Amino acid sequence: MPIPSEAQIMAHYAGKFSVGNYEVSRRFLPQLRRVHAQYVEILAGLVDFQSSPRVLDVGCFTGDLLVMLRDRGADVYGLELQPEAVEIAAKALPGRVFRADVHGTRFPQGPFDVVTATGLIEHVVDPITLLRRMNELLKPDGILLLETPDSGSALARLMGRFWPPYAAVEHIHLFSRRSLRRALGDAFRNVRTRPHWKPLPVEYVYENMKNFGPELRRVLSPVYSILPRPVRQSALPFYVGEMIVTAKKVA
Repeated sequence: MPIPSEAQIMAHYAGKFSVGNYEVSRRFLPQLRRVHAQYVEILAGLVDFQSSPRVLDVGCFTGDLLVMLRDRGADVYGLELQPEAVEIAAKALPGRVFRADVHGTRFPQGPFDVVTATGLIEHVVDPITLLRRMNELLKPDGILLLETPDSGSALARLMGRFWPPYAAVEHIHLFSRRSLRRALGDAFRNVRTRPHWKPLPVEYVYENMKNFGPELRRVLSPVYSILPRPVRQSALPFYVGEMIVTAKKVA
């Protein structure tokens, strides 16, 4: 499939804050904090929050992960391109969130102790350049945390073309564990990948199937329609073949 043009990408994301998967994410932000807490706990095992590590979240959306990291003691900054999301994040984190591209300079520059990019690398046209830029912003021995679909997962192989992360325009490049390690190259060491089981409400997962996996949603619709409301609102560990990757910049 050809790489979408900038015009196609802009048209795809126009209005996505008020409709589509971003609207669903906004409605379920309180519940999604369980997922953000997973990232915080992983980082807590890699950095000393008592030393106020300098953290940059690339694609920070409404800033919820940054708020949690700030509350743990981190010196946080975020980058986001959706203006509505920036406005919300900036209210919670005045002077800390910038409507800026990571490749520019319209935000405080490195070095950072930690750079995070969750649910981002699969969206960009040039992920290799993104990885190089994040490496530039990290201090030696700094930590990179990524979250992205794993195209080599058993679930991806099992579902084939019906695997939900196969979403044209929304997801441009998908990595396997092996290919992402190769993309990180010699610039990083201590690369660790782990399957990402997300604690998510059943109703959130079903709602998001409108955008990722509509065929599966149609199959599950009769079952979902008879689920009691408490079951729909309950959080269960969901796995759709995603991975969390951590790595340390080579000194």
